[in-house]
Amino acid sequence: MSSKSIPSPARRVIASLLWCLLIALCESFQSVRIYSSCRSNSLGHNRHDTSLAAGLFGKKEKEEKSSSSAPQPQAAVKRIFNIPAQSIKPGGLRFALGLHLIGLQNTPDHGSWKANQATDTILEMTFRDNSAMFSITLGDEGIAVDRYGTPSLPYLLQESVILHSVLDEINSLANEGDIEVQNRLLRLEESGNAIEEARSTLPARKA
Repeated sequence: MSSKSIPSPARRVIASLLWCLLIALCESFQSVRIYSSCRSNSLGHNRHDTSLAAGLFGKKEKEEKSSSSAPQPQAAVKRIFNIPAQSIKPGGLRFALGLHLIGLQNTPDHGSWKANQATDTILEMTFRDNSAMFSITLGDEGIAVDRYGTPSLPYLLQESVILHSVLDEINSLANEGDIEVQNRLLRLEESGNAIEEARSTLPARKA
């Protein structure tokens, strides 16, 4: 007894359904891959942007291996300026300046700088061309700013912009607002004008 063959129209309908099912399965698989890739990239991006913020809030993370192209502390160190102080509250000052640096990372455009908390008393800013970086060290006797690496011309121009802003913030913390002197995060030496002297060392004037 011979089996009846499936009519041609029915075969076409079945083939169409199987083809649609195959397409749906492929799209589903591709969506899963895209989601996994995006989630991985998002997590990596968040770790990059929150490294300094985590340090500011006291969370210690393992240090990433530094890139071979990034400027190293032992190479071509130069003291840019030093601001003597009568007293410093290092924890609060690190927090305030750290938040300020985070806000400057995209100056003049996105990804220009990367802020990092090296230790409890040292904040760092690395320029995107990796030619140089600067550090802000909070010591018992004042604030020291050092440059590492061989700076490019774009670095020097943008470093001045950032450090003028940092000096504005230091001046605000030391002198502005209705805060009792003993409660300030930073008390500068009464003699001299340390802020303006620090500005005079920068390659570009304040805009």
